[in-house]
Amino acid sequence: MVKASAYGLGAVPIARALETIDPWGFGVATVQEGIELREAGIARPLVVFTPVTPSKRDLYAEYDLRASVDDPDVAAQWRLPYHVEIDTGMSRCGIRFDDDRLESMASEHLEGAFTHFLAADTHPEKVEHQWRRFQDGLRRIGSDGILLHAANSAGSWRLRQRLDLARPGIFLYGGRCGEDLPQPLPVVSVRASVVSLRRIPKGETVSYGGEWAAPEETRVATVRIGYGDGFPWAARGKASVLIDGRRCPVVGRVTMDFVMVDLGPGPTKVRVDDVVTIIGEHSGERITLDEFARWSGTISYEILTRMGDRLKREYLNG
Repeated sequence: MVKASAYGLGAVPIARALETIDPWGFGVATVQEGIELREAGIARPLVVFTPVTPSKRDLYAEYDLRASVDDPDVAAQWRLPYHVEIDTGMSRCGIRFDDDRLESMASEHLEGAFTHFLAADTHPEKVEHQWRRFQDGLRRIGSDGILLHAANSAGSWRLRQRLDLARPGIFLYGGRCGEDLPQPLPVVSVRASVVSLRRIPKGETVSYGGEWAAPEETRVATVRIGYGDGFPWAARGKASVLIDGRRCPVVGRVTMDFVMVDLGPGPTKVRVDDVVTIIGEHSGERITLDEFARWSGTISYEILTRMGDRLKREYLNG
């Protein structure tokens, strides 16, 4: 899955990197995401997972995009490859598994059928429940000769059955997909630079609202990243960064362009332009994507997809 700009990392370079493992194709959320990949030369099948509407037919044809269909009327008139989404409990998109209209949704252009697990990361028993419903839906539509897919990142570990395709997402980008499931390899590092240093007297406040006051005389570094770049405002009072070979707390409110970091009262080697690690490893210490998400009161998916355009993306081979 490379939707939402490959979870914020950049759809084109990520798709090109994933080409090396020879995937069947890629999943996107919108027609425009598919067009971006086509115009960059990505030739593999592209499935658009937002239900199609007839008004987009010309774009699907021009850019050779696979449609997701959950409307029997659309399926009856669609003359391009399409995948039927079967709703087995997500109640978001798709035609319900027990809807008799599924019997009318097969045609010579039907390429695949799929469902979406609602809690494979936290409730393994629901995977089996949805799997049984998926089988009910497939019996109605008929599954001979079409591609079947259901497993997201967590479902790829949970589902005992192996289908034609899987749809890994967050696990590819370094986010955990279940507390009891294997830890992904780190993929993303986020770094920023020190732009200012100052000594703060005891009792002096830092940032908007004066929510944090120095308990003793200390040194504070201003770091060039803020909520305008995707550093969540909600992480104030919880987040730390890696600087000077150690963890140092972010103090005061997160601002649009900066965060302030307490270096402590002792001597420091930190200087303007030094690199600060927000997510990633430095001097043997590591802040994981999921740890940062917990500080921010959100999930790893949102942390990645909120990373702003002001954060320069650099891609490393190997």
